[in-house]
This record gives sequence, C-alpha cells and structure tokens, in this order.
Amino acid sequence: MTEDQLTRAIADHDAGRLEAAEEGYRAILAEDPDNADALHMLGALRLNTGDAAGAEELIERAIEIRPDDARFHNSHGIVLQALERYEDARTAFEQSLAAAPDYSEAYANLGALLLDRKRYDEAAFVLRKAMIYQPDHITACNNLGRALLWLDQAEEAIGLFQAVLHMQPDHVMALTNLGVGLNMAGDHEAAREAFERAIEIDPTQIEAHVNLGQTLLLLGDFENGWAEQEWRLRRADYRTEFTAPRWQGEDVAGKTVMLWTEQGLGDAIHFARYAPMVAAKGARVVVECEPALHRLFQAAEGIAEVAETEAVHGYDFHAPLMSLPLVFETDAESIPAEVPYLARPAPMGLGPGDGPRVGPRVGLVWSGNPKHSRDIARSRRLSEFAPLARVAGAAFLSLQFGSASEETPPDDMELIDLVPRIADFHDTAAAMMALDLVITVDTAPAHLAGALGMPVWVLLPATPDWRWLLGRDDCPWYPTMRLFREEGDWPATFERVAEALAGFSG
Repeated sequence: MTEDQLTRAIADHDAGRLEAAEEGYRAILAEDPDNADALHMLGALRLNTGDAAGAEELIERAIEIRPDDARFHNSHGIVLQALERYEDARTAFEQSLAAAPDYSEAYANLGALLLDRKRYDEAAFVLRKAMIYQPDHITACNNLGRALLWLDQAEEAIGLFQAVLHMQPDHVMALTNLGVGLNMAGDHEAAREAFERAIEIDPTQIEAHVNLGQTLLLLGDFENGWAEQEWRLRRADYRTEFTAPRWQGEDVAGKTVMLWTEQGLGDAIHFARYAPMVAAKGARVVVECEPALHRLFQAAEGIAEVAETEAVHGYDFHAPLMSLPLVFETDAESIPAEVPYLARPAPMGLGPGDGPRVGPRVGLVWSGNPKHSRDIARSRRLSEFAPLARVAGAAFLSLQFGSASEETPPDDMELIDLVPRIADFHDTAAAMMALDLVITVDTAPAHLAGALGMPVWVLLPATPDWRWLLGRDDCPWYPTMRLFREEGDWPATFERVAEALAGFSG
C-alpha cells in the first residue's frame, strides 16, 4: 500500500498539486518514519517551496538510511547549491556519480554548477559526460553550448543550440544562446533573427532583448538598438531603488540629476560625455561611480560632484549613464564626439630612464578584466606584441594592471612599467599625457585615451563589441582612435600594427 501511496504523491508532485503531494508523503512517514523515498521526495518538495534548509534536513535523513542511492546525493547537491554552499554541492554531485557512474542527471547538475562558478573548461568536460550517457539531455546540451561560448568555441556551440532546437523548437534560451553564437561567428543577420524569434515566443525574455539591442547597435541601427538595450535595467542584479524619479528628458533647470554608472569602467568613461549635455539643460549633475574614477570625473566639465555608489541623497532625478543616448536620441550623425571631454591632467613626470626621445613613447595594454564575458577573445598575450619591438626608436611603457602585468616581454622589447606610479584613472590619464600613443585591447584605457583626445590604437577581435561597429578602422565615438581588427589571424594583425607604428609621426 505504501508503494501506491508514494506513486500517487509523486504524481501530485509532478502535476504541481503540492499540498496533496505533501499530505501523501507525510502520511507515508507517519506510518514509516524511515521511508527513504518519502523523505527524499518531501525534501525535494520543500526545496520547490523555498525551504532549502528544511529540504536539506529531510534529504540528509534519506541518505543516512540509504547511503548508496545516487538520486539522493544528486538532490542533496541541488539543495546545497540553493544554499550557496558550492563546494559541498560539488562533493554531493561527485558522491552521486560515485554511486552511479552513468547517472547523466548528476553530470548535468555538476556541469551547471561549474558553469555558474565560471569554471568553463571543467564544466564543458562534465557536460560532455552527461551527453555521452543521455544524448538528448536538453539542459546539458544547452549548458555545454554556453560553456563553449565562454571558451570562444562558437561553431561547436552553434551546433549544440541547433540540436536543442531540433528537440524543442520553442526553447527560448537556446534561441537566445544561438543568437550569441551566431554573432560571435560573424553572422549578425541570422543572430538578429534568432533573438527576434526568442522574443516572439517570450516577449519578456530579457537577455534576448538585450542581445538584440547590441546586435542592432553593431549594425548601426541606433534608434531601435538603444530601445532594446533598456531591457538590461530589468535584470535581477540591476539597481531598482531610488529616492527620485528617473529622468527621461523633461525640464531639469535648477534641479539635481544623479547619473549612475553601470557595467564596466570603460562604459562609465565612454558615456561620461553625456554629463555636460545634461548640465547644459540647467541641471546640477552628480555622478555616482567607482572610487577609481572620482578624481578623473571631478575635473570634467559639467560634473558638479562625484560620489560612491548609493552615497548621493537629495537629488531630483536619476538616470543610468548608458540610457542617455536614448534620452538624447543619439544616432550615427549626432554622436557627441568632441574630444577631449575629460580634463587633461599635467603629464606624469618621466625620468631619463623612461624611454628615449628619438622615437615615440608608446603605452601598451594587452589584457582586460578576465571576468568579462568575451575576455578570451579580446585580451592578448604580451608575447604577441613582438613585431612592435622591431620598430626602431620606439619606447614601450606598460599601463597594464592585474596578473597579466607579470607576463614577460618578448625578446628585444624593453618595457618600462608605469603602473607602480598609478593609483587611479586620473593618474593613468597623467601617464597617457606623457606618451605619444597608446596601443591597447578593448578595455577601459582605450576609452580613457579616446576621451582625452590622444592617439590610441585599439586591437579588436573579428566580432567586436557593438560600439566599434563593423568594417571601419575609425571610430565615430573617438576621433583620435584607430581600430585594428583581427582579420583571419592575430599575427597578421600585429604585423599591420607594427607597420603602422614604423610610420607613426605623432
């Protein structure tokens, strides 16, 4: 009779009749307190209703009774992940696989955990195992594709997302991920179609809207691109609490407008150009930003005050910096591109050992933030800059922060490290003002050099960030910037940079 009760309770559970399911599980446990299956399923139900701690207690009791049941350890891992005990969760999934080495669900869950923890190589390995034992595991297939996107393996990822869509044509996340992969592969029109199809199925799908916005901007459709980009503000990790309404273009004469930065430091520098435009409407402009930007922004025209995030009070309106292009109806013809729009500090004093005067002083940045979603595509190794060392008379100075700064320069390149003299972006700006040229990957110093109106060359992957557009070597946002796009392979790109440097006259 207990088996029939359990079957009915599980059927209620699967059908979403949670109260009836819980009654069934508890009735079984009232007669048989050590019924491991009922304990396990009641624990799963408790997790469904948001009681992760209660779920943990029940599932651990089930494991004590039947320690070799792979399903129990798998469920334990899911609960521990919900409790943000990630290493314990990994151990639980591994215990599940020790009990059942061909258990695809445990592989899929372990792979998802590793993916969420940004351990992409490990995640891909584990998710491949899930698919060996269950080739039609939709979640594992989609997550393997996601891991491969992070590893810059777009072609294989595209095939996986297409496989998911073959099994489930209306899988919104697979369509969204497919669009990302197609963009990475350079098929932007097909990417747009994938995002639009995802939105057609689920008009509330935030990531499809955001990625569609970025694709439209990349293709030069500013009007629709800015509107779609507004969906980023609906993400769960975005700021939502303010003490005043959002500014959307109404009269602000005599009012205080608080502009807040979002996403990366480069984005903050890029869109700071709009602060003087808000001030020109008669507003007192306060900018909330990271401390590393305070001195730089404090000296900028139109900014009355800077403060740390959520430290400003008494403002009349707020606006995210990256929404200002929409407010000002920016299109390709009206980009506010007058530079410098950040105040140029006095050049950093460089000693006689900081490079010869016979040739250009060139600042180098070869790596961005490793947490960036496309960092594997945009960041380079310092060794790849070797062709530049052949340019006679050029002096190279490092503006590289982080672990990448420890890389050994290529042979014949003497590299002087300026970073010990730099505390914030104001100091970085002062260092740049003592140089003749900055050569950098797509990261914050590229924006800083452009905002200061100094010569800057930016190395871009074949599929760049939206703001660099396509098929051009200039940048409408920064008149003093030159773009070097990867065309086929990076070595050829660096050879082109070296050739250009040999002819650089400042």
